[in-house]
Amino acid sequence: MRLLCGLLFIALNSFAASPILFGARGGAALNDNAETLVSSAIGSSPSKTYVVGPTLGMRLPLGFSVEGDALYNHQSLNFGSIGGFSANAHSDSWEFPVMLKYTIGHGLIAPVIGGGMNFRHINDFGNIPSYLFSGSTDANSYGYTVGGGFQFHAGPVSITPEVRYTRWQSSNLVQQVIDSFVPGRNAVQVLIGATF
Repeated sequence: MRLLCGLLFIALNSFAASPILFGARGGAALNDNAETLVSSAIGSSPSKTYVVGPTLGMRLPLGFSVEGDALYNHQSLNFGSIGGFSANAHSDSWEFPVMLKYTIGHGLIAPVIGGGMNFRHINDFGNIPSYLFSGSTDANSYGYTVGGGFQFHAGPVSITPEVRYTRWQSSNLVQQVIDSFVPGRNAVQVLIGATF
């Protein structure tokens, strides 16, 4: 058993020196547009949103790297009971941010900054009626993402807590009810990543 653990540790350290990055990232939204709607809607309560998914990337020279994520996001909103019927809705979406990152220095804790593009696809609108849509109901959008945080190592694993800001450029779902499930034009997320 010790031999197996030793070989696994050596293999992970060897892979950590390779240019390929892989791992996972997860976190939560800091700004929840559902909160805005809740303040004006009677009896509604949003769930907290979360994002989670895999990360893949490549280390580049001089402290640079290119990283891409596939982040799943689920959000629900319960309007309570209206006329004896329970009213709720949910949204499932995927975000695909691709960022160029720069790690400053090689210390125990190193600052990380980055920027890039983010693409979003909405999978499901749950039981939201189609008449609430205005104009196009295209579920795809894109935006620009910037972020910053710091990186530290726990053995062969790089841990990176960070804050990301995304400015979405196209939003075809313009009604307030839909916008409460889909992040608005400004989205802030707190994430933590673990990569090898």
